[in-house]
Amino acid sequence: MGKSLDQLDIVLNPDIKHWEHLIGWITKTEGWMFRVEDYTTWLTTFEKFWYFFAIDKVEPYLFPETQEAVAGLSMSYERSASGEEDEDVYCLGMYYVKPDWRNSGIGCMLFDKLMAIAGDANIALHGVLKMSPKYAAKYGFNKMPNYKHDFASITTEHLVLPKQDNEHTIKDLEKIEEAKIITYDVGITHRSRAKYLLKFLTTGQCYVKVALNSAEEIVGICCIRVVITNDLSIGPFYANNAAAARSVLAATLASIPDIKKHKNLYSLYPAINKEARNLFEAISGGHAKIQPFTQCAFTKKLIPTADEKVFGMIECASSLA
Repeated sequence: MGKSLDQLDIVLNPDIKHWEHLIGWITKTEGWMFRVEDYTTWLTTFEKFWYFFAIDKVEPYLFPETQEAVAGLSMSYERSASGEEDEDVYCLGMYYVKPDWRNSGIGCMLFDKLMAIAGDANIALHGVLKMSPKYAAKYGFNKMPNYKHDFASITTEHLVLPKQDNEHTIKDLEKIEEAKIITYDVGITHRSRAKYLLKFLTTGQCYVKVALNSAEEIVGICCIRVVITNDLSIGPFYANNAAAARSVLAATLASIPDIKKHKNLYSLYPAINKEARNLFEAISGGHAKIQPFTQCAFTKKLIPTADEKVFGMIECASSLA
């Protein structure tokens, strides 16, 4: 018997139990790098945030409390730090359909709902490469930078901790004024997202270090967090140059207790940053697996970010960098 859309309820921003169920499936089938706390972070920090879940109301009808999400799609709204309205953007993300519901039409239904909300505004997404042509043809996500985002995977078995240099001072996040963190982030992302950024950096198992130059200016920040798979996800990881990146990464890695209890270290970064590839290859002893993974795309126009300074995206569901 085939699946019917009639047996689904479409619910906006539902109870966290539906997210917990769906992220379990996402982790199992896709291995995406998220934490359970991310849903609450998105809900409470973005000016506008929508996450539509398709919930099966038929199969568990005898026990309504067991109704389960079978698909989902989110959208966040971010203002530009410039204050220019045409630089604001809606970000689509977390598009997922459970395997037994694929090709049922539910994905298109969710897309149509969120595209209608955004209307004529500029919308962005990071699409996995096999889906990027479909997003371009069907929904108009055809404004793209001329590079992909690469996914770097390093087993901690092969991890070679880099050495810090003497040019940079490394400090814990809490030792740095929030205003300085926000200003540095704006210089990279050109986004007004202070509430989201600070919540992300301080929620769950996060290890964060900041690099300063001799003038006490921020020249790098690195966050590594433990995700659901118990692997380590790097991001945000921003640095003004390779030396600052190496030093702040070295300090962050060194702060993680018993690091080899985590099997893998991951980062998603713009391929235009050649120094990122060099760094990940160096700290893996040449064992890093690096391959194109996503394509950033927009419906109206490209929104520039300082991608040459991005060594690891904060996450790709609701952010440009």
